[in-house]
Parts: sequence; C-alpha cells; structure tokens
Amino acid sequence: MPKQSIKEKKFLQGVESGRYTSDEQAARDLYNSNPNDVRYKMLKHRIKKKLFNELNYVIPEKVTSNFVRQKEIQCNSFIYQANIVRARYEFDLVINLANKALAVAQEFDFVDLKVSALELLCLGYSDQGLVKKFRTAQDDLKQTMQRFVKEREAVSLFQNINMQLRKSTKTRKEFLPQLPHLVKQLEALWEESGTFSTYYAYYRTYIWYHELEGNFKDIIAITVDALRLIEQNKINAHRFDLTYNNFIMVYAHLRAKQLNDGLMYAQENLGLYQPSTRNWFAYMENYFLLAVHARRYDLADILLLQVFDNGGFQKIPTIAKERWMLYRSYFRLVYPQSTVPEGEANNPYLLSLPEYSKDKLGFNVAILTLQFIYLLERGETEALLYRIESIKKYVSTHLKDAFSLRSKLFLKLLVLTVTEDYDAVACQSKGEPLYKKLMDTPAPGDAYAEIEIVPYEHLWDLILQILTKAEVKVHQR
Repeated sequence: MPKQSIKEKKFLQGVESGRYTSDEQAARDLYNSNPNDVRYKMLKHRIKKKLFNELNYVIPEKVTSNFVRQKEIQCNSFIYQANIVRARYEFDLVINLANKALAVAQEFDFVDLKVSALELLCLGYSDQGLVKKFRTAQDDLKQTMQRFVKEREAVSLFQNINMQLRKSTKTRKEFLPQLPHLVKQLEALWEESGTFSTYYAYYRTYIWYHELEGNFKDIIAITVDALRLIEQNKINAHRFDLTYNNFIMVYAHLRAKQLNDGLMYAQENLGLYQPSTRNWFAYMENYFLLAVHARRYDLADILLLQVFDNGGFQKIPTIAKERWMLYRSYFRLVYPQSTVPEGEANNPYLLSLPEYSKDKLGFNVAILTLQFIYLLERGETEALLYRIESIKKYVSTHLKDAFSLRSKLFLKLLVLTVTEDYDAVACQSKGEPLYKKLMDTPAPGDAYAEIEIVPYEHLWDLILQILTKAEVKVHQR
C-alpha cells in the first residue's frame, strides 16, 4: 500500500486487530470526536481510495481460495493491463496480453471475458495489418457474441427465478406453475449456446423445480447426466461443482427410494468431502439415512460412530447436532445393539423435547412417534392415552394438506394401536387398509416434507413386533 500517515496506519491496525468495531470507537480514539467529524470522514475517504487503487495489484490467491474465481481475477487482470497499454498505442503488448486472457477465458469458459479478449485482439491485429489473424479473431468474436447474448438471457432468467424462490412460501407456490416453461426455455438456451453459465442456470432451475414437486427420479437423471456431459467435455469440468452434484444426487436417491444405487454413489464419492467440514456432516446425514432405509444397519452403525467420534462434531450448528441426536435415538429402536454413550441411556428417546414447536419444524412427527414407541415398549398405557390425544390434536391442527398424507396415515396407525387395546392381531388386521394406503403414497416434495428418519412402514412392523412380544409376556405370567 502507498505511504500512510500515522492516523491512517493506526486506523487500519485498529480495524485489523478488532479494536475498532464501529465508527464511534474509531473516531473517539483517533480524534476524541464523533463519526461526523470532517477529519474522520476525510481519513476514511483517503484510506478507501488507496485500498481501491491497491485492487489493481491484488494477488488472486490472497482474495479467494476458489480456483475458478482466482482464474477469473487473473483473466480480468490481463484484460485490464491490455487496456492500459492500448492507451499508449503499444499494440504488440495488447495482442500479447489479450492472447493470455483468451487462453484462460477459453479454458474456463468465461464467455464475457472471451468477448473482451477477442475485441482487443481484433483491435491489435487491425492496427498491425495482420489480415488473416484479424479475420479469424473477427469470426470467433461474432460467434462468441451470439453465444454471449444467449448466456446473458439465461443468467437474467435464472437470477429472476432465484429471487422469486427466495421469497415467502406463498410467493413460491404462486410462482411454481411458471417453472416448467422456464426450465424448457433455459434448456433451449443452453442447447443453442453451449456455455457453462447457461447450463448452470438450466441445471439449478431444473433441480429446484423437481425438488419442490417431489420428482426425485428426475433429479437423479440430471445429476447422473451432468457427469456424462463432463466426460464428453460438453460442460466445463473446472467450473462444475462435483460436491454439490454428488450431494443432491445421493439425497435424491434417498427420496426416490433407490437405496442400493444411492449407497453406491454415497460411498464412491465420500472422498470429495473433508471430514472436518460442515459439508461432510451434511453429506453423512444422507448416507446414514440411506443405510437405515435400506436396512443396512451394520453400515449405519459404522457411519454413526464416525460422526460422533469426529472432533468437528462440536463445531457444527446446534440444529445439526439435534438432528444427529434424533437419528441416534431412532437408530436404537431398529438396532438395539448400537452403542449407547454414557449418560444417555436414562433418556434414550428425547422425552424432554417438546411435542411440537416451530424450532423443530420438520421433526414434529418424528419426535411424537419416538416418544410413543418408547412408552409402548414400557407398557405405560395411561401415558399412551394422553399421548393419543396429543397426536389427534396434532393431526387435526397441522396435517391438513395433501403433502402431509404419509404422516397423517402413520399417526392414525399409532392411534389404532391404543383403540385396539394393544392387540397385535387386531392392529395388523384393522390397520391393513391404512398400511396399504401408506405404501402407495409417495413421499412429498422437499419443501413441505416431514422427515422420515426410519420409513413409516418399517416403524409399523416394529410396533407390531413390540405388541406381539408384550402379549407373549402376558401369557407367560
């Protein structure tokens, strides 16, 4: 940075060290005044100007760890330098720098920067009378401009879609019917332009739409197809986020109940995620749930141990920790031989958690069910009668929409357990129509779903087993 005054140096050191966290603190310390003091305002103006000037000399690796962003900064830097020497009419240098920019732009499919680089090359070749090179660059520029227009249209559409889907649930639902047409429009723009940014706009919008609609098989199709397109060099491998693609692919396999393929992909690509990161823990949730849904309890037990033994567990957000605690409680139901950490055995099924609350959204049915099965195992009939009233109230208050049908059907089976006086044969017989309907009802779209940690069908089998064992105990007495 250029030469600094003592005040400028003191201000920057104060900000960097965290001593100045507000304008009030800085102005008081530097000028014994307030932020409106003209001296303080001028100090900030000078520093800001110097900092912006320094951006011209920035080292990309110091700005970001993202390799693609580093290359984008480098490419922009070549173009900036070419424009500087252009002002001095040094067209041999313009050509040299523009060619460097062009090489990076082509390797990473930065179409906008390719346009800028080709414009500079046309200018340089024209000035130097290099006819053949000029015409080649001009033809390339014309084609690239056509691709760029399509790309800008796609990016603009995508930004609008992104904005609409970030609004309220009501706005999202109103916007949803427009998405199929927009997806087709983006697909057409990608096929016409072939640029990475256009593909990305189509790919992300396609996933959002099918996720909201619960069409998880369609999500599997596009994520698997993306890998094929990379192999065929039809989309830029440098810029494509394999970690996101793999994450959403594994998640879609879980939701589409394509469990064995999902487990294969989950294991195959686990190495893409660093075990100390939040992404690893999020990925492991889907991997663990795939193993549980596939009844691969031996694998699920190993994955669970890996998560809780990971030193980074304490650093993940509280809500993520609570999810893992809930998963572990459920896992004890289906795999009793799993390791129970010391201190948790006395309250294995989270009885201290509220029956339902806003902060547990997406897990209310899971918590109610866990508490119900715990009381059923213990034979606490009075507590179960009270719990049934809570469940009935929850169903009538919170499960009115079509997307809650699976949860509604399963909770009705729980109520049936009590109304049929815990008779295993009667529950199985009278619960059969509900059970068949449950099996025929697909999982809802992601935006509205209650989470099935263990599939409701598996839990109903478990409940019937508990009732049968209880009857055997009664007869033995």
